[in-house]
Amino acid sequence: MPLKKLSKITERYEASPVDDELMLIDIDTGRFFALKDVALRIWTLLDSDDDLEAISEKLCSEYEVEPTEAREGVARFAESLVNAGFARYC
Repeated sequence: MPLKKLSKITERYEASPVDDELMLIDIDTGRFFALKDVALRIWTLLDSDDDLEAISEKLCSEYEVEPTEAREGVARFAESLVNAGFARYC
């Protein structure tokens, strides 16, 4: 089963780079996520037209990771972004 596409909900957060991280701050609650390394790479790839499956494939080519592990990791991260209100499935 192919993974879905995810889109950022830009009106819900402010993004601020801090050193090698990106801080996402929920405008309504003040909660934040600190993204770095692979999480930051996935977040950046969400700006493309790629679905989560294609993002997983890109991670496999950029990092030493097995396809199943990449898909599962991307799916978990996507779900955490949705649960936090920073993104939605489309």
